[in-house]
Amino acid sequence: MNKIFVAQVILLSLFFVLGIFSVQEISTTYDEAFHYSYGIQMMHGNTERTGIFGDSNMPFLAFNALPGRIAELFLPEGSLRHFLTNFTVARYVTIVFSVLIAMLIFHWSRSLYGLAPAFASLLLYIFDPNIIAHSQLVTTDIYVAGTTTLVFYCLWRFAHNRNLINGLLSALALGISQLAKYSTIVLFPLAMSSIFLYDLPLGGIKKIKQLIVRYVGYFIVGLVAITLILNLGFFFNHTFTPFGRYKFRSDWFRVLKTNYPLLRSIPVPFPYPYLDGLDWMLNTEQGGKNSGTVYLLGKLSKQGFPGYYFIASFFKVPISTQIIILIAIALYIVRPNRRKNFLRDEIFLFVPITFFSVYFNFFFKTQIGIRYYLIIFPMLYVFSGSLFSNWKEFLPVQKVFSFTLLAYLVISVLSYYPYYLTYFNELVWNRINSYKYLADSNLDWGQSSVATMQYLKNHPNAVFEPQQAQAGTIVIGVNNLVGVTDDPSKYAWLRENFDPVGTINNSVLIYKISPEEINVLCSSTQYCK
Repeated sequence: MNKIFVAQVILLSLFFVLGIFSVQEISTTYDEAFHYSYGIQMMHGNTERTGIFGDSNMPFLAFNALPGRIAELFLPEGSLRHFLTNFTVARYVTIVFSVLIAMLIFHWSRSLYGLAPAFASLLLYIFDPNIIAHSQLVTTDIYVAGTTTLVFYCLWRFAHNRNLINGLLSALALGISQLAKYSTIVLFPLAMSSIFLYDLPLGGIKKIKQLIVRYVGYFIVGLVAITLILNLGFFFNHTFTPFGRYKFRSDWFRVLKTNYPLLRSIPVPFPYPYLDGLDWMLNTEQGGKNSGTVYLLGKLSKQGFPGYYFIASFFKVPISTQIIILIAIALYIVRPNRRKNFLRDEIFLFVPITFFSVYFNFFFKTQIGIRYYLIIFPMLYVFSGSLFSNWKEFLPVQKVFSFTLLAYLVISVLSYYPYYLTYFNELVWNRINSYKYLADSNLDWGQSSVATMQYLKNHPNAVFEPQQAQAGTIVIGVNNLVGVTDDPSKYAWLRENFDPVGTINNSVLIYKISPEEINVLCSSTQYCK
């Protein structure tokens, strides 16, 4: 058997097993139940939007509910049926999808840069704690990362070989991506821009008219593919509903409906739940309603922080990975020979990476966790493999340094087993202090609720999130402590005067406060009044 294939299978199996075993320790996060419920709803043929997370429910969630639905339809009562209808199995589906992304990363990196870069790219992905964490959950974050990568991989293939199959695959990937998350709506113009930049030097200025004609064709095919697949994904639910019959929430769609009366009678060729969800999402994003109070480096903001995702990545992405990415970018800039195929190859990586980096860091208001930023990670890791493109020419010291970085990466990530959602790199050496840097789904997403209940059961004298300052063993979730999900002043007495002595699964803090300390606090401050 091919040694390369065996090595790849071993690494992918390790990633799969790591996800399977660590997911057992994770309680249902805050929005998983709503996503899973929508998946079940779709399995019963209903694509209407319901629940508080209705704007983020998408057809891809049906895959998570598929094992349970198959069991209900075809299996008798018994252990296998019970297993397949278990919520944990729904999470396994996301893990399997993430394995497929890892395979795509390996293949694309190998096609661009060679075998050693492919393994480097694969290792960066499977040992990314954020990827591991969100591959275990019934959400859309991994789905959007994978489908976005697939779109630009297919587009890259089509750019190099303009045959019918590659063209149809590109259109199909673009359409499928729209079923993963609303952020993929920008993939259409990004895809058109990428392939135009690829073609422009080849066609020359004099042939721009020919390119325009060609791109009108691409546009029509892409639009047809998106429309058809969206309708299939949402079961043609009230397709061609007149624009005027929509009940819009967002200012943007309301203005269109009010100021352009001619639009009201035009039938919308998309399913009603799709445009309804897009409107819902725009309303949420415009008002920052999903984010509530944003927390970063000990500060709170209703408006968010410019560069939030850059800063979050600085602490949440392994140090080894950051070093590899930065060196790969630096060499790409300073060595012209690495840029010789930029418009032929890397343009299909850099266009989406650049766009989403700028958008999420400076325009996106829902700053509640690095999970939104995962959309660029697979493509970034494909590019980072370029650092090792001349592996055979590496000096011994360079190879030792490379292996050291990768070994450090593995050790750092495995040290957080099984609580990968709470991962912070060694810049935050004391894990108890992670809450001083980031919160929300970066650290506390409800994944420790069962462990917290067990702790309280084993420590009956402990008090969970007391309503006022008091002595004893205090247990409190990070988000309530820092003021993300509660009034920031409520636990100021605790946050500003005491340090936690322990954690529950890294995300729930434990304080031990003596009566004497409370007496001093009450006598010298206003917290107890």
